[in-house]
Amino acid sequence: MFELIVSSIPLAIVASIPLLLAVEGELVVQRGGIINLGIEGMMLAAAMSAAFAAQASGSVVIGFIGGIAGALTIAAIFGVFTVVLRADQIVTGTAVNLLALGGTSFVYQEVQAFKQQIPQLRTDPILPLAWILIPVALGVILWNTSFGLRLRACGEHPEALAATGRSVKTHRWIALAIEAILVGLGGAYLSLALSNGFAENMTAGRGFIALSIVIFGRWKMKGALLGTAIFGLAAAMQYALQAANRGIPYHLLLAVPYLVTLLILCGVAGRVRAPENLGVR
Repeated sequence: MFELIVSSIPLAIVASIPLLLAVEGELVVQRGGIINLGIEGMMLAAAMSAAFAAQASGSVVIGFIGGIAGALTIAAIFGVFTVVLRADQIVTGTAVNLLALGGTSFVYQEVQAFKQQIPQLRTDPILPLAWILIPVALGVILWNTSFGLRLRACGEHPEALAATGRSVKTHRWIALAIEAILVGLGGAYLSLALSNGFAENMTAGRGFIALSIVIFGRWKMKGALLGTAIFGLAAAMQYALQAANRGIPYHLLLAVPYLVTLLILCGVAGRVRAPENLGVR
């Protein structure tokens, strides 16, 4: 079993990059007081727009730009309802997920371009960016800059920030934009590097897993990295066990990463403190 775990580590690092980017983005917005349940739909839209842009242009770079644009579109819809109109964040996020799922499925079936080959990206250059550079940059921004202090105040005591003459809405819009960029990169990576293009519902719950990892990580970067690593290793071991053909039912193996996530959440439930104003309109 130890050898199986060790051999699964490289695959875990590569396969968990989209999830890691989503976790980092969700951590930023939740620190700003927003629960973006629509992150699943955001990543799905990014994966579709990235595949379409890459196929149409023949460029992986354009594909990533398309992925970010798709995520920004979903973030804008979510932001209008939650930041501007102050609608319920949970209900809005659920509606956004349904919209993205139905919209991407419709476009996928109607646009034949998705059935064609798309440019593929080598995974090597993305590894240090996702696992080292972005977490360090976000950690510095959130905990060592005045902007990070103000953003965290949006999640803890927005009235105190407003009393200084700063706009809570502006900071939350910026947080949503940061999340959209990160999730857009994750969705694009999913369709351009880990897959041969876009497929219906290809995110397979990564957005919801990202939400749980943020809670497990206690809304801190180190915890987010640890939670992503655990889930990534569980997912990689699932593939390794399938390849080893040890007689374990296929559908049971598919449930392994999600079971691990559930056990983690059960272990930390009731022992974490969320930002004081998280999810409050």
